Amino acid sequence: MTTASSELLPGYRVDPETGAWCTLPWPTDPEEKLAIVRSSLAPALIAWAEGRTERPGLIHYLTGQPWRFTDGQKRFLMLWYWVDDDGRFVYRRGVKRGAKGTGKDPFAATIGNMELAGPVELYDVDDKTGRPIGRPRGLPLVQISSNSESQSRDLLRIMNAMWSMDARAFYRLDCGVTRTVMVDSFGRVEVNTLSEKTNEGDPVTCSLLNETHHMHTDQGHAIAAQARRNVAKSPASVQARSLEFTNAHRLGQESVAEKSYEAWQVQQAPKYSNPRDILYDSIEAPPTADMMTEEGRLAGLRAAYMDAKWSDLLRMSREMLDNTTSVGDSIRYYFNGLAADEDSWVDPANFDQLADASNPLQAGQQIALFLDCSKSEDATALVGCRLRDFYVQQLGCWAKPKGWNDKRDGRWLVPRDQVDDAVRAAKATYKVEWFGVDPGPAKDDEGVALYWADQIAEWATLFRPRLKVWATPGAKGSPVLYDMRLSASGGLARNYEFTKTAELVQSWIDDEGPDEVPFRWDGSPQLRSHVHAAKNRPNQWGISLGKVTRDSLQLVDLAVAMVGAVVGARAVIASGKVKIRTGARSGGGWRAVVPS
Repeated sequence: MTTASSELLPGYRVDPETGAWCTLPWPTDPEEKLAIVRSSLAPALIAWAEGRTERPGLIHYLTGQPWRFTDGQKRFLMLWYWVDDDGRFVYRRGVKRGAKGTGKDPFAATIGNMELAGPVELYDVDDKTGRPIGRPRGLPLVQISSNSESQSRDLLRIMNAMWSMDARAFYRLDCGVTRTVMVDSFGRVEVNTLSEKTNEGDPVTCSLLNETHHMHTDQGHAIAAQARRNVAKSPASVQARSLEFTNAHRLGQESVAEKSYEAWQVQQAPKYSNPRDILYDSIEAPPTADMMTEEGRLAGLRAAYMDAKWSDLLRMSREMLDNTTSVGDSIRYYFNGLAADEDSWVDPANFDQLADASNPLQAGQQIALFLDCSKSEDATALVGCRLRDFYVQQLGCWAKPKGWNDKRDGRWLVPRDQVDDAVRAAKATYKVEWFGVDPGPAKDDEGVALYWADQIAEWATLFRPRLKVWATPGAKGSPVLYDMRLSASGGLARNYEFTKTAELVQSWIDDEGPDEVPFRWDGSPQLRSHVHAAKNRPNQWGISLGKVTRDSLQLVDLAVAMVGAVVGARAVIASGKVKIRTGARSGGGWRAVVPS
């Protein structure tokens, strides 16, 4: 991917009529569409839910009329219940993300009711047509989880309202506030009690996770993880799955919705080789929609609500104008876009536009290298920046493994030998013209020496013969040490230099536009996550970047190392001591780049 003007983020496409950014992988080729329809349980399920079979279907929870799906909901169901040649559902879990008022709750309620009483379980294959045949589950258990029990009860209330009195009698349903039971078969829908221990191991056949953009506490993540574990252990004949319904998440909040989005983005990477088994459905206003004009707002709303024809777009446009509605909330809730917090270091959408996986660092190319060191709690990050065009690439990142418990597993420390290997590999692969190491304040357990002191001494010896531009110049300087501590000699000057470079990179990303700057990055999901989490941190020299709080688990070290690598690249160019080469030969030699 390059820029938004020429290519989308992985997994996205543009709707030709509204300009909406869409993620549902519904094909455009008629034969491909037909192949999915013929291999899906959805046609029979849609007929059942809309009351076009001998068994009672569902009704609209507000009007009492027979339930009808939108075109977009039908396409989602075709993919969600798509069966492969081995009799397995193609998608293991899913996410339905949409703007406020696009019908996520009623759609979730419909799927929950289908999973309770509809023909959702693969039973056989028609010998003549080859189409899969579904049947109702023998002992369904549909579990609803949200950020609170009241939210889950609200969804169950809609589910119950979709059963007519005739349907309740036919299926022998006892509809309650916290559970609905099929009296004869003991199948049920229940509200998750939010107790991880109580619900662990439940034989769940369908897990509905609602409003996952609000699930950002430890408890929320624990409940989501438990829900996925419960469906994962289901028998092969059941194929239980989890499905999320959410508004656009707030970037950097580390919600369940954000983590699911990131997991889906990882699967969409061009070189991803494992099954792409997360179904992610989002319809978003194009990033170019102008929120400052009514014409622009309505155009964005028409895109975000293209599958919700009942929506009052003019009313929503006026709500966006209300001075109590923040820009971020307008983007998230009405445009279904991923908005930055007001104190975000850069706009995440602008940063994403500058990703380019097609032009990575090549062996022998001139780079500046920066290593942001930690000991145990933060990450240790290694980033390279190509001198000729300021292209940055993640070369290593070491952080405490997810789920690691120091009391249970022993104290985790950054593996210095692995970091050393990565540094030496970078030296052997690229033409490193500058190398900066910020050691951080962590001390070694065995004494007062910095945790990284021995490695820095070895790297200084290793790089000294090669580097014309030192990280810390002068007779008492160091080829590689770039100590950002204010107490260190020269620390004030280095902080000034880093802050001004952070402001420059920020302006490249947010102010100048993708066609006006050479800066690009490699599309690494980790680097993306760290930059998205970075916050503005004002200091006496300007605006730098840092974590949301000192103890936050939202890491930003790769973002710091990225800026540090640009510091090094600019230092080399400004020094005049190194001839900067392009990647193409001219007249038998290398053509020099004249810095602007």
